[in-house]
Amino acid sequence: MIAANPEILKWARETAGLDLDEAAKKLGFRDSKKRTAIEKLESLERGHNPPTNAQLNKMAKAYFQPPMVFYLPQPPRRGDKGEDFRTVLQREADPKGNARLNLLTRDIKAAQRLVKGVLLDDSDVSLPFVNSASVSMGVESVARDIVKTIDFNIDTFRDERRVRDAFAYLREQIERRRVFVLLLSDLGSHHTTIPIEVFRGVALADEIAPFIVINRKDAVSAWSFTALHELAHLWLGNSGVSGVFGVKDVERFCDRIAGAILFPSQDRAALEIVRHSSFDDIVNKIDSAAASMNLSRSMISYNLWLDGHIKYETWERLRSEFAKQRAARAAQELERNKQKAGGPSYYKLRRHQLGNALVDLVRYAVSANVLTPSKAAVALGVAPRSVYPMLFPERT
Repeated sequence: MIAANPEILKWARETAGLDLDEAAKKLGFRDSKKRTAIEKLESLERGHNPPTNAQLNKMAKAYFQPPMVFYLPQPPRRGDKGEDFRTVLQREADPKGNARLNLLTRDIKAAQRLVKGVLLDDSDVSLPFVNSASVSMGVESVARDIVKTIDFNIDTFRDERRVRDAFAYLREQIERRRVFVLLLSDLGSHHTTIPIEVFRGVALADEIAPFIVINRKDAVSAWSFTALHELAHLWLGNSGVSGVFGVKDVERFCDRIAGAILFPSQDRAALEIVRHSSFDDIVNKIDSAAASMNLSRSMISYNLWLDGHIKYETWERLRSEFAKQRAARAAQELERNKQKAGGPSYYKLRRHQLGNALVDLVRYAVSANVLTPSKAAVALGVAPRSVYPMLFPERT
């Protein structure tokens, strides 16, 4: 009988961002002494004794790995998530968050491969806008092409009653061009949440099935800016992970494109904010503009700094102030939600996270027997038993 590979046991634990103590607790290794529980896990990883099937199943669940991975002769290569556009500080600040980001990217790429296979079976037409632009074309040129391609209307966006509705409009316009826009921030439970300090967005460029992932833990008002930022990466043919605000030239270029679409230069000038304006005056004008334009205050202040309307120190102060207010509102909302009874069902929430484009395509593929339920589960990031209730709620 083939035994599990001890080297893989350690690799899987470290890939999940867990130390020996954390893993021992998650696996239920609870002896009378904590040291004994850690030694028990160390013994398995050193190959002193083989794990039982029950232990392997627990490891697969705790480490977010398929059970068969433990029998491989050597650890798999780390999934390629493209270029890392974040700063060194962002990449190294949260090892556990980065480990979860690697796992999330692995799962999204698996979904992308399945979606691409479905689309290639149905059509071999590639998307001409992917990898169609370059930095040398300039911000305004690329921004105009994006607006034209997705048929985006800034007035319609701003006329929406809520920022969530404005994002829904933008998302629909992007998905109509066969770009899949996902709102994800964890590996399936709130215990594995990836904060926005680790990533704000991911772009997976592909001429058949391009994916955009937005960290849904970010402020809703920031989702639209991130969507367009990552869309700009698709135009450039860049796959990669973006942080909160980038410092690399390509990140600044994508930031400027998103800003040119959502907050054009004439609107920035119309705010009449100059470098010697008082801080309170700047805050009040940004608050008013954000409310009327369905935009993030941080995004507005960032673009004002890029244009030279405010000093860098002012932008940093604004960003800190807005972050504190956002954290306070998030805490209040969390408390309100605790007191509420019920809420959206798991399936409704998951459909919203994945977007209509992905859910509709997988529904078609399952109905046409192009995807089996088990493969559909991979594409949707759910358990196989959840595929039909999610895709066909009227039948359940």
